Amino acid sequence: MLIILACFAGILLGLVFNAAILLPVILMGGTAYTVACAGQDPVTIVLGIVILAIAVQAGYLIGLTGRDLVEQVLVRLHLVQSKSV
Repeated sequence: MLIILACFAGILLGLVFNAAILLPVILMGGTAYTVACAGQDPVTIVLGIVILAIAVQAGYLIGLTGRDLVEQVLVRLHLVQSKSV
């Protein structure tokens, strides 16, 4: 569940923001995961944070590659104006 949510968050971030957003999101996600897993083994918590960071970055890359496709769909649906001259 953590991987799926982190990947979807990364996709949404990749569609909208530049790469500077990744570090704050990973830090906030890691903090939230640490608080949620209080009392667990430290190795388990670190492994969860690493998996979270990798999933967010992978989703971000998917979002970056999908920017053009999403823009074309929005133009075809007349939701945004085309950027072509």
